[in-house]
Amino acid sequence: MVATRIITGIIGGGLAIFIIYEGGWIFFTMIALLLLGGWFEYGRLIGRKGEKMPFLPLAAWLVVSLTALAFDSYKLLTVLAVLLPLGLFLRTVFQYGKVSPGNSAYALYGTVYICAGFWSLLVLRSGMIGSYFRDDFASVILDPGRFFVFLLVFSTWASDTFAFFAGRAFGKTKLCPAVSPGKTVEGALGGFIGTIVVALIFSAAFQFSLLHGFAIGFLTALAAPLGDLTESALKRVCGVKDSGALIPGHGGILDRFDSLLVAAPVVYAYLTVVA
Repeated sequence: MVATRIITGIIGGGLAIFIIYEGGWIFFTMIALLLLGGWFEYGRLIGRKGEKMPFLPLAAWLVVSLTALAFDSYKLLTVLAVLLPLGLFLRTVFQYGKVSPGNSAYALYGTVYICAGFWSLLVLRSGMIGSYFRDDFASVILDPGRFFVFLLVFSTWASDTFAFFAGRAFGKTKLCPAVSPGKTVEGALGGFIGTIVVALIFSAAFQFSLLHGFAIGFLTALAAPLGDLTESALKRVCGVKDSGALIPGHGGILDRFDSLLVAAPVVYAYLTVVA
């Protein structure tokens, strides 16, 4: 299992680096597939609780909204943002007795949970936010769109990796046993320090502001474990070990991208505020 996890991680990591670097339609296609895959995994999880998700309507909403975002169609995004809760309200009213408000709440929760992270990755890679930070690069060796996505992804990977090894070596105190019994305070601390160190090293290597690099590393160090625990709580509520089996040794899309789904919106929000 460990060998499979490592091999899959190396292959997947290399492919991810290539796609992030290339950007364009390749990156958009990857994000769209991950978005849809994550949504269907979420729907299956909630289905185990006896809740019926509106699979296809919300899958269509996710794809259309992602496309609108890619083409900077903010008027369409505004309309879609209104239609999402409105559609769920109407569904609850006109299918009363079959669809409960709780069911619609699960649908809204899943939509926000999944799309926020992947939306943020798409916007970061577009370079729109990064263009405001050119003065914070001593020399733009890597264009800001690529840089910020790589910084986010490597920092998130560092959080998971350092937490895993620190937990195995020093872990004694349970962090959140009700949600994830295997995670420890010592592991979380190792992940926190490792994330900041990696973010600073990466920022220095590409001559980016160390102050912003530290802030992004710090925020990722807080958000990534929260993303992991959020998905752990969801799986525990639904009574499953993994969200899926698509990625050998890692589980499903949500298992692999859980940390990133929370870290990406947090980093995007930071860059938007300080831009």
